[in-house]
Amino acid sequence: MLIYGANVSPFVRKALVVATHKGLDFEHVVVMPGSDDPEFRGMSPLGKIPALRDGDLTASDSSIICEYLEEKYPAVRMLPETPEARARARWYEEYGDTKMSEAFALFFFERVAKAFMGDTSGPDEERLAELAANVTPVQLAYVESQVPDSGFLFGDDLYIADIAMVSSMVNGSYGGYEIDTGRFPKTGAFRDRVLGHPAVEKVLEAEKAFMDALAA
Repeated sequence: MLIYGANVSPFVRKALVVATHKGLDFEHVVVMPGSDDPEFRGMSPLGKIPALRDGDLTASDSSIICEYLEEKYPAVRMLPETPEARARARWYEEYGDTKMSEAFALFFFERVAKAFMGDTSGPDEERLAELAANVTPVQLAYVESQVPDSGFLFGDDLYIADIAMVSSMVNGSYGGYEIDTGRFPKTGAFRDRVLGHPAVEKVLEAEKAFMDALAA
């Protein structure tokens, strides 16, 4: 099994955590989004990450990949049991992949990725200030209303929904945005529980080397 993509993508991170938590034997191949590598493009015609090769199967899009892994390798379950709870879990995953990405991705792009790409203009701090004042708190307020006081979104087990809700927060942190835990205490505690899960810690440990290379 091969999972393609850049470590710091919240979507690649989600797929890597799912595969790690399930105990799957896989190799992570670092590929940047938009790569023209023919093998990668054969799996991901839109050039988006992550992409997956598992035997004869190829797939792209993190949600499709994670759902495939859940169905193909069900020994460690990462969706709740009932249809009602699964529907709710898929909604949380969608929210994490869209609204949470909108809330945090720009901090990483402006303060980390631009420099890596050779853009010497510096971060657009005015744009980031507007985001921090008017967008990110709205998304965090919703998360605050949904996360439990303890455990994860669906009990004591880490599921795909938990990873999706938190993954973009990691990118925001890389870009210097820290959640106001006085204003959003449940969200901060939930984030810490997810980041402290062994599968997440293992993926983030490997990711650190990538971030160190970016900073060099």
